[in-house]
Amino acid sequence: MVMTSRERILRAFRCEETDRVPIRLWGVDTFASSVADPSYWPLHRMAAQHCDQMITWPVPAGFALTGMEITDRHRFIRPSEHEGFVEVVTVIPTPEGELTSVFLKSLSRKPGYIKEHFIKTPQDIKKVLSIPYNPPRPDTRGFLALDCKVGEKAVPMVGLPSDPVYIANDMIGSELFAIWSIEERPLLLEFISILADRWHDLVIYLLEQGVGPLFGYVGPELCIPPLQSVKDFEEMVVEVDKPTIAAIHDHGGLVWVHCHGGMNPVLELFMEMGVDCLNPIEPPPMGDILLSEAKERVKGRMCLEGNIEVGDFQMLGHEEFRQVCIDSIQMGKPGGGFIFCPSSDHTHWPVLDEHILENYKIFIEVGLEYGRY
Repeated sequence: MVMTSRERILRAFRCEETDRVPIRLWGVDTFASSVADPSYWPLHRMAAQHCDQMITWPVPAGFALTGMEITDRHRFIRPSEHEGFVEVVTVIPTPEGELTSVFLKSLSRKPGYIKEHFIKTPQDIKKVLSIPYNPPRPDTRGFLALDCKVGEKAVPMVGLPSDPVYIANDMIGSELFAIWSIEERPLLLEFISILADRWHDLVIYLLEQGVGPLFGYVGPELCIPPLQSVKDFEEMVVEVDKPTIAAIHDHGGLVWVHCHGGMNPVLELFMEMGVDCLNPIEPPPMGDILLSEAKERVKGRMCLEGNIEVGDFQMLGHEEFRQVCIDSIQMGKPGGGFIFCPSSDHTHWPVLDEHILENYKIFIEVGLEYGRY
């Protein structure tokens, strides 16, 4: 029996039998009316015809989950010492004093980076927490409209704000976060706990509004080895995220989590958290575990999504890339609970050239040919 994309994805999340392995192109939304560059359109047409989509409905929550939106009035741009870049300075007033961050932004769509984080001292955490907390209550009619729009052709996913450890780390920076996990641990744990209470409150509101069943978020990747210890992951991610995931399950929902990096030391901990689908299970050398081993360890208790390194679309020749895709399908397919997907989206490239586009075509062809049960 041929399944719809909605049926196929939901059954894969539950590690149930499907007609074929779902094929997803992360970042491709064929229901969108525009693309960043016209060179993306052929990929979108292929995805609309052959792929299974999870369309994210992003949930606004404001700075530090306070409900306060950062707007242009908080920002100004100044020249950078680096050619082709400018510095975007964001200044947030708080009752305890100003918070400032500086982002180095490319003028030609190259990657940028945070030059200066909002939180630089313990006092800055107090500044963040002094901002009036107005629990975010987003209008969920947009999700319901999206659900009706996509029908059986896709599944809308509630795109939650990043989890508490990511929000904290993003404001502090990974280097200082690592230092404070030792030298200022009680303060750091208290900060994450406050963010967790806000995050949980937001999710409960969304559940009461009837959105779902898919909920997704990013964030744990900033708290896995070697950035942080397994103990840190247990205390700052597992213990923090688990109650909110349980609440989603209590309402019949399913949870997708994105986490780049090495899964080998923490794979079982994602199952302990209650994660239904873990993305992107990167192959070595970017990751540290083969998909076949990960499948053996999860034993049908958690869906795995990904396993094709996005850089391979550009770096590998067509025949080599085809074999990489075949190997991935053959490792992930047995027993179900696998979604064939790149490790990230295609918008890393300002323009999709013919080589990259051909490899996307190969990716889809392999999924259709080798993914059937």
